[in-house]
Amino acid sequence: MDHWIVPLTDGLVAAFLVVLGANLGSFLNVVVYRLPRGESVVHGGSHCPACGASIRWFDNLPILGWFVLKGRCRDCRAPIAAGYPLVEAVSALLIGGLAGAQLLSGGRTLPGTVFASGRAGADALLLHPDWRLVAATALHVWVLFAILVAAAVEADGQRVPLRWRRIALLATLLAVMAWPAMQPVGPWPGSQAWLAVGWGRGLIVSVLGIAAGILLGARGSPAVRDGFILAGAALGWQAVVMLAGMTIICGGLRRLAQRMVVSPERPGKVEHSVTQDHQSFDPPVAPADGSTLGQRLAVPVADWLSAVGFTGGDLAVAFVLHQLTWQFSWRGVQGLLF
Repeated sequence: MDHWIVPLTDGLVAAFLVVLGANLGSFLNVVVYRLPRGESVVHGGSHCPACGASIRWFDNLPILGWFVLKGRCRDCRAPIAAGYPLVEAVSALLIGGLAGAQLLSGGRTLPGTVFASGRAGADALLLHPDWRLVAATALHVWVLFAILVAAAVEADGQRVPLRWRRIALLATLLAVMAWPAMQPVGPWPGSQAWLAVGWGRGLIVSVLGIAAGILLGARGSPAVRDGFILAGAALGWQAVVMLAGMTIICGGLRRLAQRMVVSPERPGKVEHSVTQDHQSFDPPVAPADGSTLGQRLAVPVADWLSAVGFTGGDLAVAFVLHQLTWQFSWRGVQGLLF
């Protein structure tokens, strides 16, 4: 029985992180809907955009709530967009996967020697946590969340307001200046030894990263440009260079996948938006028309795959891949650049 304890504990921690990612995805839906409209993302509960009825707490479970309600409001039976559970599922996969890989590996997905001596496994995380690793993972999840917000807003044909972009960047700068050890790669070769210099080191890494984000994101969409800048502030200029290449690759793979997917038939309007009201993205189709929950879920997936301008989504996937392979890919980049 004892040999099951370690993998079971690891599995429970991983499941918790996935559930946490789904809940962040639920909050992401709120942010994406309200932020461009100037509404508070904290005050006011979720409600049906058709009848205005408040969504009950037991109906507001990420992913599951939509299926329990069969994609319709409990009160007025108006359809609820399939984009909501999809955003929650994507967030669960990306955020949960990133956090789980970094925390349960003891930081072995990260480059440099800062986290090289960390212990892997849930027992080490729970009993002897490395708070530097926890802080670094929280920073990476924060950047990923901001990229996902920008990508979802971009899918709606809008952009995150300037005020909130500045707040996100300022919060990132303050975090890395307060604890520069969260940045495992220094501004140039040989700088790894002076991790303890203080806030100046974090500021230098961030400024160079922001400059790289501005340069490499100059011709990208607003979501990509903002994402590069924020990632540069958190991770440094080297990460931005790697992210730029990975984003291009992810975009190519998405377009390849789109060619292999047959777009489902759309009865009525197409679900272009993740966050607009129900008339904009989910036509009131009667149950007798044969439109299943699976077909409704397939519509936004096909739209996202085929969207030419959905480069913010490519960046979100690229960011997670970069985080999962940073230790290994950085060795190759070091050989090429230095």
